[in-house]
Amino acid sequence: MKAIDVKNFGMSGGAQAKLYTLSSEGMSVCFTDLGCSLTSLLVPDRFGCMRDVALGYGSAAGYMAGSSFVGATVGRYAGRIGGARFSLGERSFELEKNDGENHLHGGFGKRLFAAEEIRGGVKFSLVSPDMDEGFPGRLELSVSVTLKGRALRLVYEAVSDADTFINITNHSYFNLNGRGDIAGHVLRVNAKRYAELGPGNIPTGELLSVRGTPFDFTSRRPLMEAIADPALASTRGLDHSFALENEGRLVKACELISPDSGIRLSCRTTQPSVHIYTAGFLDGDRAPFDKNGHGFERHGGVCLETQHFPDSPNKKEFPSTLLKAGETYREITEFEFDIVK
Repeated sequence: MKAIDVKNFGMSGGAQAKLYTLSSEGMSVCFTDLGCSLTSLLVPDRFGCMRDVALGYGSAAGYMAGSSFVGATVGRYAGRIGGARFSLGERSFELEKNDGENHLHGGFGKRLFAAEEIRGGVKFSLVSPDMDEGFPGRLELSVSVTLKGRALRLVYEAVSDADTFINITNHSYFNLNGRGDIAGHVLRVNAKRYAELGPGNIPTGELLSVRGTPFDFTSRRPLMEAIADPALASTRGLDHSFALENEGRLVKACELISPDSGIRLSCRTTQPSVHIYTAGFLDGDRAPFDKNGHGFERHGGVCLETQHFPDSPNKKEFPSTLLKAGETYREITEFEFDIVK
C-alpha cells in the first residue's frame, strides 16, 4: 500500500467525500474529509493480529446520519456551553441549541474539509463563516494528521478575523479489543482534579480533588468501577473533564490498556484538559449501523477528548479560550500505540 491511499467514500451534499489511509510500521489509520473524521485505526495486538480500535461508520451516509460525533473533529466549541450563550466585550451571542438548552460541540463533523497531502500525512482545512452557529469571526481551521511509527499526531491551527472563542478536539471512540464493551479496559489519567458538574452537565467552575472519588484514576483502574458507580448513574459512567497540569507543553495525559488484546494507547496533549466519555448514551445514535453492519453499543468505546474545559466562555475560573483577531490558535494531540506484555 502507498504511504497515502485515497478512495471515494460516498456522497455528501452532492459532493464526493474521500477516504485517506495512512500506513506506518504495520499500523494504518483512515480519515475522511467529511468532518475530518477518523474512521478506522488498525493496530496489531499481542498475538500479532490486527484490530480496528476506533469505532466508525462505513460510508459518508453514516456520518451524515449519526448523532454521536463518532471520530469527528468537533467545533467550533468542544463540550457544552450553558444556555447556548456567552458575552464577548459588550456583545452577547446566542448560539445554536443542539443539546436541550445548551450548545454542544457544533457542526464541523457534518462538513466537507479541503484536503491536501503533506509530508507523512494529510492536512484538512475548513472555513467557518462569521456568525456560524452564532460564533463571531470568520475562522480558518486546519488539522494536520500525520502517522510516524505508531503515533498518530493531530495538529490544530486556526485564525479568525474577529475575537472569538474556540475549542477543537477529535471525538474518536476507542475500543482496544475491537468490539464489545470497554468496561474491562484499564485507565490511568495524570490529573489530580476534575471539573465538577452542575445541572445540565454544565461545569460549576470548581475543580475538585479526585482523591476518594469515582474520578481517581491517578493509578490504573478498570473503567467498570466508574461505569457501575451509583454516583455516576446520571451520566452512565464518565462524561467528565480532568484537569492537566501541563502549562501548554506536550505531556502524557492518560493511558488506556486492554488486558485482553494487550494494546496500550498513550495520549499526549498540549491542551489543559482531557474529557473522558465512556459512551453511556452511544446506543442511542441515530445511524442504524456502524461500519460492521451492527448498531452501536452502550459503553462500546471510550473517548479521550483533549480540549479546554466546557463552558469556559462563561467560567472565568477556567483557562481562557479566547482567540483574538489575527492571532493563531495551535494545539497538539498524539495517540501512540504499543503492546503491554
